[in-house]
Amino acid sequence: THIDKIEDIENKRVLEIACGRGGLANYLNSLPLPPKEIVACDYSKAAIDIACTRFGSKGDRITWRVENIQALSFEDDSFDTIISCETIEHLPDPATALKELYRVLKPGGKLYLTCPNYFNLFGLWCLYRWCINKPYTEGGQAYVNYALMPSVYRWIRLAGFTINRFHSSDLVLPVRAHFHFFKKQLKSIFKILGLQTFYILLKPR
Repeated sequence: THIDKIEDIENKRVLEIACGRGGLANYLNSLPLPPKEIVACDYSKAAIDIACTRFGSKGDRITWRVENIQALSFEDDSFDTIISCETIEHLPDPATALKELYRVLKPGGKLYLTCPNYFNLFGLWCLYRWCINKPYTEGGQAYVNYALMPSVYRWIRLAGFTINRFHSSDLVLPVRAHFHFFKKQLKSIFKILGLQTFYILLKPR
């Protein structure tokens, strides 16, 4: 709902990084005014194989590729729009990944970025789990970088992006069952503590 389909999608070259099994790329391809090209990438070859099997026959606008977000094979200024959802928290070096996304994004282009934030009570609970040797794994992920929102802000600035829009949601109390105070965007005073974060980032012209 946050993506400007006319400005950022219609007839644009779009990169989805960490596309998983291809659901979002297929959705973009099915829009009435779709992108000119969608390059859908994931580090997992198994995920790309599944995406190709599910959606590979639904038009020629999607290119499926195995890519490492920390060392992309694309040339500079290759894409009008980049989408990265719930990805950088699974990387050993998120700062390098953001620099790579900046490099391959065209000047004036947008990066839509989402990631969790552990700068809150839930993060303290995760630290406790780590101390007792029972780390929280986000449902069984092989690697979790417990990203803190101040760190993400620093990585964004170091990469060269400007922040066009930011919000967060879900203020979580880590009791026996995770209790969510909010299901919608948090008010400004609580933004830094939200568990889920959403950024629209611009590459200056």
